[in-house]
Amino acid sequence: MERQSNEQQQIPPGIHIDTSEFSSVQLCINPTEKKKKDSFCLSTSFCGPRAMVNKLWCRKISRAWLETKQTPPHPRLLTESRFKTYAPWWYVYYRWFMSLGWISIVICSVWEIGSTDPLASKYGSRKWFAYLTNWHLTFGVAQTILGATLVTRRWLHQRYPDFNPYNIKYTCLEKSYWFLYSVTASLAIGVTAAYWIAIYDPKIHFVDSVNLMQHALNSILIIVDLFICAVPIRLRCFWWTVVVIVIYLIFSVIYYSAGGLDRKGFHYIYKILDWKKPGISLLVSLGGIGFIIIVHCLLTGLTSCLERITKPSDKSIHEPPLSSANNEQRTKVRDVEIV
Repeated sequence: MERQSNEQQQIPPGIHIDTSEFSSVQLCINPTEKKKKDSFCLSTSFCGPRAMVNKLWCRKISRAWLETKQTPPHPRLLTESRFKTYAPWWYVYYRWFMSLGWISIVICSVWEIGSTDPLASKYGSRKWFAYLTNWHLTFGVAQTILGATLVTRRWLHQRYPDFNPYNIKYTCLEKSYWFLYSVTASLAIGVTAAYWIAIYDPKIHFVDSVNLMQHALNSILIIVDLFICAVPIRLRCFWWTVVVIVIYLIFSVIYYSAGGLDRKGFHYIYKILDWKKPGISLLVSLGGIGFIIIVHCLLTGLTSCLERITKPSDKSIHEPPLSSANNEQRTKVRDVEIV
């Protein structure tokens, strides 16, 4: 008792020391002397509910970003839609239909089927791989084929009574699909926006079916996929797309140094990325990287919101028996993670 009374005497009047999960020590003014100590509160970062909220957010963000190892999503999420926690027959058809859509875009793009550009037949296929648009189309075809394969395998395995989706292993196939899906989603939106805002010139570019498929239909397919597929996009994975962009920039420098031309015969791939002007090209490159990071963050928020909307009340895990008639196993789970 004497020790407690001595400690209380050492505390100045009007100041209360509080320990909580938000900070180790917080100084707050008693309500009776709040008016006298307003200036002290305003000048102290440890006072008030706003400071506590800020500290909470800082701790959550730092904890998320300083993790030694990021936990990948459960492999079952890569084979489920947002509406069912199993793989129904219509979802299998959807995945293969989406794959055929991306393959059709690539075929029309390589052979310029439906193009009204008079130079298309002369330089089309030979310059195809030089453009970032076609890089992302290649990623799109690869990720849709992998996704359709994984969903089909999941649908076939559901016929067995002992099948449990939570026992699916996270193999190289699942890792590759998640990587390709995340990169394709960010690149598709970024390429479409960059083309129509900074690259498109009505004097030299034609708004034909091939152009619309490459720079409009690609983003439409990705947006539809985001609303249907349960594949998560993590905030910390933004660097995947950044690495792809950096590799393309290095390729564009090598292509320019080797004397490469675009399909119009100019000594650059994109006019805004003309390495004859390295300073401007470097600024454009940095701006493009920053823009693609913003796109990735927006897609992360969108997928998180969709997950909460489509599965708002799934707080428990249920595993009813398998329906052998349609290979459908009804399971419910909630797994929402941004970072």
